[in-house]
Amino acid sequence: MKLNLLLAIFTLCFSHLIFGQGIQPDEKITYKTVNDVNLELHIFKPTKQAKSKGAIIFFHGGGWNQGSPSAFYRQAKHFAERGLVVICPTYRLRKINGTTVVEAVEDAQSAVAYVRENAKKFGIKPNKIAIGGGSAGGHLAASTAFIPSLNKGVKEEEYAPNLLVLFNPVIDASKEGYAHRLVDQEVKAAGFKSWEAFSPRQNINKNFPATLIEVGDTDKVLPEHVARNYQEICEKNGVECKLDVYKGAEHSFFNIGYGKKQGYKKGIINRWYFEALQEADNFLVDHKYLEGNVTIDIPEEAIYPIRK
Repeated sequence: MKLNLLLAIFTLCFSHLIFGQGIQPDEKITYKTVNDVNLELHIFKPTKQAKSKGAIIFFHGGGWNQGSPSAFYRQAKHFAERGLVVICPTYRLRKINGTTVVEAVEDAQSAVAYVRENAKKFGIKPNKIAIGGGSAGGHLAASTAFIPSLNKGVKEEEYAPNLLVLFNPVIDASKEGYAHRLVDQEVKAAGFKSWEAFSPRQNINKNFPATLIEVGDTDKVLPEHVARNYQEICEKNGVECKLDVYKGAEHSFFNIGYGKKQGYKKGIINRWYFEALQEADNFLVDHKYLEGNVTIDIPEEAIYPIRK
């Protein structure tokens, strides 16, 4: 009986470790208040800061509808342990705040501008701010590279990314991409000509920063051929774009809990989470945000949770 109890406690603790339950930011601060809605930065601080004094901002996904900064807490903890200041912002969401993709982009611009303006306070270099995100959060990250300022008094250079780290991002709002009709409707209502004004693939230019894109080859939100075309356009503009395609992976494959979405039993360990994190770490080393390559340990029981 005692042995079974100890095994149960160990299993519970291991599950908390693997799935990131209980991970909390070191600090939460408000970067903006809109109609009594306080928008926050969830901040993870390094114990020993990297020489680069770099930072990375992660925007969570959820189709601009829902979601939480906690979606990136595990990645945030990893990169803070590696020496970066890591920030996971909240932003207005359609289902909660009745807003659109336009307000989400507006908030993303505000969040990055706030971090850069307060770089000294955060102990970071204002020209060493990587911006990342997953799915719709990847769109928000990429949008900081080309969408004109939606905030009065905020200039484009104040929220421009120095590096992009994108996990199956929404980088195309055409009929080949994601949410074409909805994006077109919302941006037109805000005074823009069409969906193209908010679609990264149609706006790539030489000023885009070096970019990492990680995507599964069976992703329906970001089809592989769209990701490859994005890479080609970047290269034609002289912009580095590293593309990693994961065979058998669908949308949101980079999340630790992806296996449950695929119909596997609770507690399954997603091997792709560790591999995607490894590639992101390598990319940050290549661009001198981090020093020294590390090998991220992958649990022996981790699997590729391919849909059966």
